[in-house]
Amino acid sequence: MFRTLMRRALVALAAVLAGAGVAHAAPAPDSVEAAPPIVGRVRDAAGNGLPNARIVINELNRSILSGNDGSFVIRAVRPGTYHLDVTLLGYAPSHAVVTVPADGPDVRVDVVLRPTVLSLEGINVTASPRSADPLNITQSTVELSGKALERNLGTSVAQTLASQPGLSTRYGGPAASTPVIRGLAGERVLVVQNGQRTGDLSSTSADHGLSVDPLAASRIEVVRGPASLLYGNNALGGVVNVISTDIPTTIPGEVSGFFAAQGESVNPGGALTGELTMPLGETLALNARGGGRHVDDVHTGGGGTLHNTFYNNLYGTAGLGYVTEEVQGGVSLGAYTFDYGLPVAEHEGETPEEHAEHGEHGGISIEGSRLEANGRATVAFGDRGFTTLRLDANAQRYQHDEIEPEGEVGTRFRLDTQTGSLTAKTRFGRLDGAVGVSALRKDYSPEGEEALTPGAESRTGGLFVYQELPLGADADGPSLQVGARYDVYNVRPEATDDERFANVRDREFSNVSGSLGLNVPVTSQLSASLSVAQSFRAPTVEELFSNAFHHAAGTYDVGDPELELEINRGAEAVLRAQSEHVNAQVAAFYSRIDNYITPEVIGDTTVVDEHDGEELTVPLNRFRQDDAHLRGFEGQVEAVVSRRVVLGVMGDLVRGDFIDGGALPFMPAARVGGSARWDDGTYSLGVEARHAFEQERAEPEEFRTGAYTLVNASAGLSLRRGGRIHSIVLRADNLLDEEYREPTSRILVSSPGRNLSLVYRILF
Repeated sequence: MFRTLMRRALVALAAVLAGAGVAHAAPAPDSVEAAPPIVGRVRDAAGNGLPNARIVINELNRSILSGNDGSFVIRAVRPGTYHLDVTLLGYAPSHAVVTVPADGPDVRVDVVLRPTVLSLEGINVTASPRSADPLNITQSTVELSGKALERNLGTSVAQTLASQPGLSTRYGGPAASTPVIRGLAGERVLVVQNGQRTGDLSSTSADHGLSVDPLAASRIEVVRGPASLLYGNNALGGVVNVISTDIPTTIPGEVSGFFAAQGESVNPGGALTGELTMPLGETLALNARGGGRHVDDVHTGGGGTLHNTFYNNLYGTAGLGYVTEEVQGGVSLGAYTFDYGLPVAEHEGETPEEHAEHGEHGGISIEGSRLEANGRATVAFGDRGFTTLRLDANAQRYQHDEIEPEGEVGTRFRLDTQTGSLTAKTRFGRLDGAVGVSALRKDYSPEGEEALTPGAESRTGGLFVYQELPLGADADGPSLQVGARYDVYNVRPEATDDERFANVRDREFSNVSGSLGLNVPVTSQLSASLSVAQSFRAPTVEELFSNAFHHAAGTYDVGDPELELEINRGAEAVLRAQSEHVNAQVAAFYSRIDNYITPEVIGDTTVVDEHDGEELTVPLNRFRQDDAHLRGFEGQVEAVVSRRVVLGVMGDLVRGDFIDGGALPFMPAARVGGSARWDDGTYSLGVEARHAFEQERAEPEEFRTGAYTLVNASAGLSLRRGGRIHSIVLRADNLLDEEYREPTSRILVSSPGRNLSLVYRILF
């Protein structure tokens, strides 16, 4: 059934694109004249044109960049009323409403941006099926773009986000580093790229890396809290969306793009990336991007070295976009290759000197690749009823080999992923929203004596509805946001002669998810919201069927094929303020998770080292399931205290416990912090400090962590020359060279020490 659905989806996508191409090449004699384009200019208060401003057409989820003189042209827009949101680093976002008639002269719009030293969020495309102003979203969100992204840019997506409230990292070296949201990690946090799942194994194990490089991102959006409504199974903790322009959604008037470079001293090496978007006529545009990264072993606090943590990657994409009034769509192809080393696990009775020597002369490394193909088509119908219909299809092949110190392949993993979704935006009366269906298929195959599980095929199918209803006569007044989703998920392990997996069996799960949110605009710059939600997560193949020594974690893992669904019921209250002088977001949350699955060390067992035949005593880990709850708060406030000075404070706290007693493992420590930044639009200087408290509630005892304080500083330069924007950020991290460890990490390794980072980006 799934293969049939995917085949029909791909056939439909090809038919739509082919039909659109035929319609463009040979228009019918009775076709109507196209509606006039939107012709605009983005400028500052003095009248100077501002290049590289991002203009988003909310109703169409399309975006374009302004040209060298600040001008832009949006063609192929059907008659109707549209809301344009304009953002540019160093300026407060602006909003314009335009009405496009069926015919007549060009529709002209003049957008004025006012400078600000704050980092203000623009339109969010991750939290809702409709592009939304952050003041209208009922869940807490994070957006990093422009200067804010460059000030936080790390080697991985997780390290880039780690300083944001409610976010931390599960750290196993610069490559094996994945995001943690409110204490939830792994399969409970969904990482997507341009809204599509990254078909890798980063969420399944602490030694697997995320196949996305943050230097290539134009922005990163995070939705904290359950997001299963839009993304289905596995989004219990939240969604991280790494956004770039793989498929152009508008036809630019000229060639545009960027080039970026990054270097760090704590992981000696660097990274390069570049992107070009160019018009190929009035209806076609081409996008191409490529880059790579090379870093050596990480230096830890106090002068140490985390051996065997080198990291290399190469990646590239090419995408073709097609845009007319009725049809927008395109295709893209991408490849990502990588190899990296893993920190060497400590052996019982091993001295620090012996462990360092062991790490220098041997350790597991991982080599692999991810190939992907994406297709998208959107058909516009009108401004009432079913306004647009969008079809997305994605196919990925991921594989990696785990290389033993002697150079032999210990385990080979392969994962084939196919996704398809059909989403219709709707507007019935005062209801504005979307309905949709989605399907996901994963074929997972581990090979080798050290495979933790048998191979397995997983399939998911779901349908959802989401609607927003204004509660008053004013469209800018309070609104109710309602959503529901139904999913069916099954996992079928492959038959195998391996006696370790003799008891595995097929499992099938189904569940209803839902959300209800109330958003109340207190003023035009302040909003309050309250939401409740139910979501679910099915147990993973590893949690169900593991029965082997897990080298990365240093434990012998045993799964439980009887595990049930995790059911999350929670509530969240959010207060937001966003203006030229204040940017603030404060949230409090509570979640009860029935059948929470967690690893539990219940003793020791003996395994035989495959390399030398020696017996090793290692912890025996079984997956436990029990009811749990999490509660906490997070907040960040930035305020302009003088024309060029911004002061900020932040803090977060999450506490997780089993209902029957006992702390949840791998919970982040509570943090508080402050920052000060001076910025005159060209030059900037900043300093920040974050203090993490002790985490004494972790079990076993070796996972407890001490308090630490990180002090960071930065200096930036932003120049506009001839329609180009040059941005340089020099950052010093962990100035005190603190030696510390993240309590969220399953692998017991130290985090990076003192670091100098240089990021250069040119936009043209």
